[in-house]
Amino acid sequence: MTKTMKNKSYLKKGCGCLSGGILLIVVLGIIAYFVFKPKWHNEYGQRFLDVAYGNRQHNTYDLYLPNDASKNDSLALILFIHGGSWLGGDKEWRHGECYTWVQKGYATATMNYSLLYEEGVSLLTMYEEIDTCIRHIERFASEKGARIRQMAIAGYSAGGHLAMMFAYNHSHPLPIRFEAIKVGPSDFRILFPKDKNAKDEDIENAVFCGTGKHIKASEITDELLDNVRILNSPVCYINDSTALPAIFAYGEKDGLVKPGHYHALQEKYDSLGKPYELIVFPNSGHDLMRDKDCAERYDSILHSYCKTYFGY
Repeated sequence: MTKTMKNKSYLKKGCGCLSGGILLIVVLGIIAYFVFKPKWHNEYGQRFLDVAYGNRQHNTYDLYLPNDASKNDSLALILFIHGGSWLGGDKEWRHGECYTWVQKGYATATMNYSLLYEEGVSLLTMYEEIDTCIRHIERFASEKGARIRQMAIAGYSAGGHLAMMFAYNHSHPLPIRFEAIKVGPSDFRILFPKDKNAKDEDIENAVFCGTGKHIKASEITDELLDNVRILNSPVCYINDSTALPAIFAYGEKDGLVKPGHYHALQEKYDSLGKPYELIVFPNSGHDLMRDKDCAERYDSILHSYCKTYFGY
């Protein structure tokens, strides 16, 4: 069995109850995109599609610049990262948000990133690709006459996890003023509980996906597996110096990213006294589609954060 198939096998078998959820998320994302597919109008601004930022298959992004971008010396970027359980999804799923916020005067972008079924790809690959993508966006925008000086990072589901990991545990090519997270897994110890019946192959791939290192099952201890979970849990990196102003949105009836994830974030931010907004969608699951008032509140708070932390 190839390494590529091993990665895929781990996520299908090693994640237990998430296996069906992974497929469901991807299918729902595709359906939602085509049902609610937003339309671009040229008066929104300028758009640049499928810009390559690296050499891998999924190393592309779409960038949207407001019409007055060249006149703003402190132009802000909002980078949206799609979900799909680290196995699927597409940047197109976040086009609607890009269209909405570019009209309000912010540069927006949505990126693709390498996925775990690809040869040699781990979560660490994705973290580094976010960095590479941001640096490329800054340079590319400059070539188009737009000076991006600051940014916010936003993500949905797996994209929310990646956004938090980058925000809390990575140097920032641009100053990140705040983060906006929807149903992002904050703690892998909750998402991937211990499985005493896991096969050696799945254990090996769990370690590879989380560390990028190939280690034989016979050498993998329970302590190592716990450390892998901690290594990829955003909540474990939140401290007084890393806790960015944040907006968190979660579904109370989410059976995949359960309420424990937002409880962990809430507890950490409260203990540090750092600013955040938590929006719990009481009737919604992972799709956050059953509480229109909460969705409107999220957008309102996001606009408020833009004005407060971007300065316009």
